[in-house]
Amino acid sequence: MASLRLAVLVTSVCLLRAEKDPDSPIKNLRMEPGSRRLTWDLSGNVSEIKCFINSKFITKAVNGRYCQFYVLPLCEVKNFTISVKQDPPFSTGIQYVPRGTEGKPAAAARGLDCWVHDGDFLTCSWEVGRAAPGDVQYRLYWRDLKAYREQECPRYEADDRGVHVRCRFDDVSRLQRHIQLWVNGTSRRSGIPCSDLCVELPEIERLSPPHITATCNKSYSMMEWNVLSHFNHRFLYELQIQKGTDPASTEKLYENHFVIYNPGNYVAKLKVQGFFRKDWSEWSAPQLFVCDPKDEHLRDWLVSVLVLLGTLLVLGLVALLCRRYSVLQKLFPPIPHMKDPIMDNFQSPKLVPWDTSRASREDCPVAEVHILGET
Repeated sequence: MASLRLAVLVTSVCLLRAEKDPDSPIKNLRMEPGSRRLTWDLSGNVSEIKCFINSKFITKAVNGRYCQFYVLPLCEVKNFTISVKQDPPFSTGIQYVPRGTEGKPAAAARGLDCWVHDGDFLTCSWEVGRAAPGDVQYRLYWRDLKAYREQECPRYEADDRGVHVRCRFDDVSRLQRHIQLWVNGTSRRSGIPCSDLCVELPEIERLSPPHITATCNKSYSMMEWNVLSHFNHRFLYELQIQKGTDPASTEKLYENHFVIYNPGNYVAKLKVQGFFRKDWSEWSAPQLFVCDPKDEHLRDWLVSVLVLLGTLLVLGLVALLCRRYSVLQKLFPPIPHMKDPIMDNFQSPKLVPWDTSRASREDCPVAEVHILGET
């Protein structure tokens, strides 16, 4: 903190001396945050004025009156300097201290990193500051540097304590290429500085490896692929092809298609590099392409075999179920029918038709009747 005050004091002294010098070409140097301009009063004629941030050249002055910046720091103290081309050379500067620097620096979010992925998404992550209080909470915002509108990130992810450490935007197609992001911290115990980051979205995009489609026969194979990106439109591809047991060959291409003649059967995989990045994507999953008609007959034969095996499997299951049903019958036999001994011994009389033409009295036995008491 003492060094910061000393730097402010030294800068103020330098400006004071420059402005008191009657021959100084630059007077009343000041920053206008609303318009993002470093402006001054010019005295005399000068040929060229350049503006620097922390000794890094940024832009030239407009009409010798001001330097226009597209973005100003939100969370970090920086030195703005202008140099005048004359004899002898002249330079002066100011220290810009934004409001987001208030609080303990070690309580701010650390390691803010953002990347575009899977075509449509922007994800940012950070770590909790080492000196952050226990009730700290972080929120991420982005600012469009063209329209200068702001928006908070809608989808947070939290750590075990419930502190936001990650956030995702779901539709990067509506974002400008150049944006500013920052993480604000809040706490009831103390002030927390913010952490900011300026990015070019094409430069932070992590491309996904493309999926290959192919139309092929015995004579040739035409492969095609597409890369999903809202910011990169020029790509470099690396295509690796392996036929049978031959060593793999690699092709570097700027087009999204490639033709192989007499392809046979081969395995291909692909990776991609964006025009604005030097990093390659991961390799795509290896894909097998069968273009030989002989192998197509073999494939049909394999399909027939698989169908036959499936049929046998179904029949086996049916037999297994039938056997299981038989076992159940043995374990739980049906209740037998109870017999009635009286009814079983009873036989219905047979009816014989009566022939009246042959019947006679002799055919009928006469019963002897004895009367009790007679002799």
